[in-house]
Amino acid sequence: MTRLAATAALLLMTPRAATAGDFSFAHDGVMGTSLEMAVRADDEAAARRAEGRALREIDRLAAILGNHDPASEFRRWQAGSSDAAKVSPELMEVLALADAWRERSGGAFDARAQVFALLWAEAARRGSAPTRDELAEANARADAPAWRLDPATGVAERTSDAPLTLDAIAKGFIVERACDAALRDDPAVRGVVLNVGGDLRVQGDVERPVAIAGPRPGSETTEPLAQIAVKDRAVATSGRKHRGYEIGGRWYSHVLDPRSGGPADGVLVASVVADRSADADALATALNVLPPDEGLRLADSVGAACLIAAADGRVLRNAAWLAIQVQEPAPKEPAQDRAKADGGWGDDHELLVRFTIKKPEEKGRYRRPYVAVWVKGPDGKPVRNLVFWVSQGGSGPFQWLPDLKRWHADVMTRVKVTKFDPFVIAQPTRPPGEYSVAWDGKDDKGDPVKPGEYTVLIEAVREQGGYGLIRQRVTVGDEAFTKELKGNDEIQSASLEYRDRDAER
Repeated sequence: MTRLAATAALLLMTPRAATAGDFSFAHDGVMGTSLEMAVRADDEAAARRAEGRALREIDRLAAILGNHDPASEFRRWQAGSSDAAKVSPELMEVLALADAWRERSGGAFDARAQVFALLWAEAARRGSAPTRDELAEANARADAPAWRLDPATGVAERTSDAPLTLDAIAKGFIVERACDAALRDDPAVRGVVLNVGGDLRVQGDVERPVAIAGPRPGSETTEPLAQIAVKDRAVATSGRKHRGYEIGGRWYSHVLDPRSGGPADGVLVASVVADRSADADALATALNVLPPDEGLRLADSVGAACLIAAADGRVLRNAAWLAIQVQEPAPKEPAQDRAKADGGWGDDHELLVRFTIKKPEEKGRYRRPYVAVWVKGPDGKPVRNLVFWVSQGGSGPFQWLPDLKRWHADVMTRVKVTKFDPFVIAQPTRPPGEYSVAWDGKDDKGDPVKPGEYTVLIEAVREQGGYGLIRQRVTVGDEAFTKELKGNDEIQSASLEYRDRDAER
């Protein structure tokens, strides 16, 4: 796992020489985040059929349950009068699930939390935290019952005008249904792994090691908290890694306690493994709100596995989690570690590379381009391969590699890349197209490098599309710095930040 930072960026496997192969696909702009999918199928045509069915089901259900589309059924139902209205079976089912989880969690999960989300978003815009009176008014509004359901008739009645969100349960529901659709009525499709912004489902004849991303903000390559083996189950991860509110120079978690309206700050990140994706989604949210020990008891009571990284530094796992954990996390080295002793920059600094993939002009989801991020030493030779992302296309995932011209010349010609480690990263939801990777001052062998001058390269190419390359020379040593880099046709923006490894947002 020491080199997981390099291999995990590959995310999903390439085809294997067997009866069935594994075919990978990646999209941004799916339900406000990113999608990665692996399909085990007899051939690429079957895998692409499965991908198409899954994407169509996501589109169909997003049109019902989406919170950010004013035309969705859920938004139209919210905007209607308080009279009872017949709703789709899917909306009825998710509303009932939300009711069940509100009761089960003692209010730590609640669709009425949207009242507070809007309040804090407005506070961030004006630059001052909500006042006591504003929170009291919001609490009074959120206390009113939100709806009344009659499953027998399919009628749902709005009983207050409080704004609502189903984001913390609907995404899991949609992911599971999309996997069902991918496997439906197609014997050539054996299994599927679908990861949409922290909600991950492994279904069918497939098993995946899943790496749980650490709670530190800002990097796809943060050393993971744990690795688990997942088969025919759902994984959801929720936390404050990628999102929140910055007010007056202070960072507040976007995870809000529905019982008070304030940010939940006792937990950094929580991961859940459950039989159903919607349950994993809701429980992961609740575990970010509850005190860690209380969260463990809730997970035990519903038969779910969970890992909780608490703000006080504890990492808690229940017995169900330990039963599926396949590798213990490596112990943290002392501050004056081997790297510094050997003349490297040590574990106290990192170089953070941020970049945003340019979104095509057309609306909706879009395929993520091939992306490579690597570092070259003073002699011009590659030192560290940080990111190498591909997805299935044409005659296979290697078809477009020569179009990553600089990476192909620097890296591909020097190493034999024939197999990807089958890791999937479980982490909280992030905005679509926005990525960051951290270089920890070690080379691809895990050996520390010396302070000095290095070149960072970011290259992207889209299948039958555009091309972009950014390169920047930097000097790493004792002084922190930030550099904004000029974008291009494929990489909208990028920046480098050399910083203290434990720097907060």
